[in-house]
Amino acid sequence: FTEIVNCYSQTGVLDGTVSINDGPEYEMYLFGEKVRNLGKCANTGGCKFTTILGNTPATGFYFHLTNMSSPYVFNNLPFGFVLQGGGDIVALKDLDIDIQSQGSKKIESLFKANFSADEQYKFKGKVSKPIVLDNGQGWNGYLECSFIEFKIKQQQGYGLIISGDINKEPKRLEKPLPSRLLPKTVPLTVQIADEVSQFGEISGGKGSSLGKLTQLSKNNEFIVPKGIIVTTAAYQEFLTPEILHAAKYLEKVAYKRVQETLKDVCKKVSEIVEKTPLPNIICQSITEDLKRIYGDEVDNYKFAVRSSSTGEDTAAMSAAGQMETLLGVQGFDKIFAAVRKCWASQFGYTAIEYKRRNGQVLNSPMAVVIQEMVACEVAGVLFTLDPVTSNPSAITITANYGLGESVVSGSVEPDTIVLRRKDNEDLELDSVVVGSKLQRIVMQDSGGTATEDLDESARKESCLSKETALNLGKLAIKIEKYYESPCDIEWGILGNEIYILQSRPVTTTAAETDYEMKHEFDVPLQCENEYYTVANIGEILPGATSLWESNCFRSILATSSENKR
Repeated sequence: FTEIVNCYSQTGVLDGTVSINDGPEYEMYLFGEKVRNLGKCANTGGCKFTTILGNTPATGFYFHLTNMSSPYVFNNLPFGFVLQGGGDIVALKDLDIDIQSQGSKKIESLFKANFSADEQYKFKGKVSKPIVLDNGQGWNGYLECSFIEFKIKQQQGYGLIISGDINKEPKRLEKPLPSRLLPKTVPLTVQIADEVSQFGEISGGKGSSLGKLTQLSKNNEFIVPKGIIVTTAAYQEFLTPEILHAAKYLEKVAYKRVQETLKDVCKKVSEIVEKTPLPNIICQSITEDLKRIYGDEVDNYKFAVRSSSTGEDTAAMSAAGQMETLLGVQGFDKIFAAVRKCWASQFGYTAIEYKRRNGQVLNSPMAVVIQEMVACEVAGVLFTLDPVTSNPSAITITANYGLGESVVSGSVEPDTIVLRRKDNEDLELDSVVVGSKLQRIVMQDSGGTATEDLDESARKESCLSKETALNLGKLAIKIEKYYESPCDIEWGILGNEIYILQSRPVTTTAAETDYEMKHEFDVPLQCENEYYTVANIGEILPGATSLWESNCFRSILATSSENKR
């Protein structure tokens, strides 16, 4: 019993802006209630309930009325509360709900309810046609939600009627998590396919994400290119007293403890790191791990060598483009040099300024990803929401011929495809804007990359078909569900195969809007007849108020508020 009804409710307001289909923003101040269930989902199977949530905006009167039944436990159990305009809360004692259906063709039905708390209440009103959620979003059963309008104590009120029938315990999406604990001894290199690569402390943000994507790709719906990760333990092994001393001095300059030009110091530290040779033990580990994957043919493969700091590619901080990425690297000597360049890049001026602004450690543990390159025919970036408006119903794809670097770097105007999410995560093509696509980036046989001009016919048509775009969108939704947040996904296509090259959380959705900053210190109002202002407070009450003064003001304001009502 206690697990089934283990929940709490809290009245309050939602204050913000609403934009529909990327239209203009409207400010809204909504009175309502939050309900949080703390019980175990396993105990809710077979439960049936009807809940009415309502309030009268003019007076701040709220009520929460629930009638619930659970097999073999209780039947038609009423519970809830009434919140008076003055703030007093009274528990519900009795409840009777009657909803009179007017037929399927009618938009509205009638309802009436009687309940008792501190006194007897009777009210009636109109019920809108219900919105039915059936077996969706992990819900096994059905859920009906209807808007209501009513009058109680001669005051106009609004609210919701929510009715549900839970068939069984809701299913949870299983996430492929590392089955082992963080190892006591961290190896110098790990393969992307190893479970240990999923630890961000070992592989950094980018490497950890690739490890998780590799395990997620085992259903063969997409491919993650093979490779290895030079771990944060290798970086610690690489650090010399000279590098540590230079990094320490850089911190003093960055935090204004020493007066010197930050850009010049960043350049000096980067040069010191880049010129420091890799210890033989790291070179040997890189060589052995790559040969385990590619054998003696490893020299014939080209790799992307990418930085993977422990602070980047997270929900809090992206750091995209702040550190080094080298493409088409071939041969062990060039791979070793590329690893040093990646480690040196975290001391670049742009990266240091980004870290400093975001409160990150300047000399942070850093891994390096060495990943097989794919000679993609088409590649690009996908956002599981609109990157400008953060509209979650729009999946935005940008694409160009060749490698995705031309899209990521912004060197060309790519094609832009927008998909719209419908009910049950179905997708439809919303729009296709063909970009100019003047050039593409391709891999060279001798190593590295080259830029080629595209012919007129390729420029005039979309490089991505409707079918491929929809397939990409479906994969992106699965990846988003795994990460439990909107994603920025780098992808590529070769033949009939889709390659996922990287996935990171979108960080712009958490950024505060101008409206949020302007209203940051607002207090919630209980009803429409209350007002809140901070005008002139700084002049009238420049210092701290005493408890006696606070009590006097509270008493005066409470009396004034009651008189207005």
